[in-house]
Amino acid sequence: MRHYHRIDRRERTLSDWPEMLVTFSICLLCWVAGYLESSGFPLMADDTVLPLWDKFCKWMTNKIVAYLCGMLLMILIAYIIQRISDIEMLIRERTRLVFIFFVLLTSTNVGLLPFKEVTIVLLCLVFMIYELFKAYQLPEATGKFFNAGVLIGLAGLLMPRTLWFMPLVWIGMYQFLSLSYRGFLASLIGMLTVYWIILAWCVWTSDFSIFTSIFSSLTDFNFLSIFLVFRYYQLGFIGIVLLMVVAFFLIKRDAINNRVRVRQMLSFLMNMSLWSLVLICLYGGDADSFFAVFYLPVSVLIAYFFENMRFRFRFLLYYFVLVLSAISFIVRIWNY
Repeated sequence: MRHYHRIDRRERTLSDWPEMLVTFSICLLCWVAGYLESSGFPLMADDTVLPLWDKFCKWMTNKIVAYLCGMLLMILIAYIIQRISDIEMLIRERTRLVFIFFVLLTSTNVGLLPFKEVTIVLLCLVFMIYELFKAYQLPEATGKFFNAGVLIGLAGLLMPRTLWFMPLVWIGMYQFLSLSYRGFLASLIGMLTVYWIILAWCVWTSDFSIFTSIFSSLTDFNFLSIFLVFRYYQLGFIGIVLLMVVAFFLIKRDAINNRVRVRQMLSFLMNMSLWSLVLICLYGGDADSFFAVFYLPVSVLIAYFFENMRFRFRFLLYYFVLVLSAISFIVRIWNY
């Protein structure tokens, strides 16, 4: 008697090895091209108010080490945001797309190579997201809110305009039903603790230039900067923003199919991406840094969009995004 065994064929996904291999090859080629063109090297302190960062830039004179450190830190941040997505089950299916998209977007942005202040800022912000998500519906978790405030404060020392994300933290606390008087104060005290320490140092050295730099950076608006942003980011800017808008509609349409916790966390990430776009428009001269912050939430949103496309067109669209990102990188590095 002949026995027939049914063979279950797993549906092919975008996070399978063929797509990952192509994506990582493009990312690696971008880093190699940046290395050969010495993009962003030697390191320079652009918007930081910390004298230590300026000394670090002068100390980091080995180009290979600078590029390796930058690449490894971006991979670490991508891994953390992927872990957050997996732990909170922001995407219904197990996927590596969050990791892949973040690595792709950061690798094809010439302005982030090899190692910038925003690299450390991203590390602070991704841990801030982790602390905020862990405090979901826990108004008594003042320690996590304090940590979130400290992380924002530390990021503000390297990139003062990051302080504008503090109101976003409070909005997130309200969305997650964890906003309380004590939690609000804890987050505010956490941020101010960093600057009390810096103030003590300024009094000790009789040099208050750090606070002057922070204030001047926060108020250095340029409302016409959107035209400058569009000039340098035509392909990448339009493509990623369009994907983000489509992801917004998909998430809103599928809201009823997601748990309340997931809906609120995705809503926070949508708010963070819009918040970043507003800051890009206000501070066009620092667009590279805010695009890097923009990539944190948008990587999750775009991954959600692609994982919920149930037809083969998603493969064609994915490879179109790869080609568009590569062309955008070539255009930028050609004129860098």
